[in-house]
Amino acid sequence: MSEINQYAALEYLVGVLQKAIIGSKVKQITTDESAIIDGNASIRLKLLPENNGNPASIFIRDEKEILYSEELLEEVYKTHERTDHPALAPANIMINGLNIEAELIFHAVRDQFYTLSGSYEFKKFIERNNQQVRFSMTFGDELTFEFIISNESDLVTIEALIAESAPAALKAVINTDVETVSQEINKQFKKG
Repeated sequence: MSEINQYAALEYLVGVLQKAIIGSKVKQITTDESAIIDGNASIRLKLLPENNGNPASIFIRDEKEILYSEELLEEVYKTHERTDHPALAPANIMINGLNIEAELIFHAVRDQFYTLSGSYEFKKFIERNNQQVRFSMTFGDELTFEFIISNESDLVTIEALIAESAPAALKAVINTDVETVSQEINKQFKKG
């Protein structure tokens, strides 16, 4: 079987990830699509080439969150921010429906809540849309609620959607934690 000649940006990113995920294999599907296979899991990468002046984008589907578990999100972000070979840097990298920066922010927010209290537990994603993610969490055994994280150009906002019937003390704890995490995340990602 002959090797497929792929777009440079896709080929570069696939190479970076394959080297970082020990024991992984690459399957080139087409000139604009590859899969990195790691045991029973895979990461799919698809490049949409430049079109009508719009820069290229790489869409990554990583259902098992291999990039997060292997601590590769920052490596993908560095690839996105490359300045030594601008032609290799796609203008936009989307992971599971989120822009790469928003994906990094989501994981940082989730980790911050876990650090604040062992009572927080991530449940499921409700919506992922470019710069915004909505998901549910539980606080202890008593309360399930939702978070909306929005990545704006100069600010990350975190909103907790808590049922009116929730105990006031729990609401107060969660809202205080939201404020703490918001400040930390904005310092980390928005230099503010």
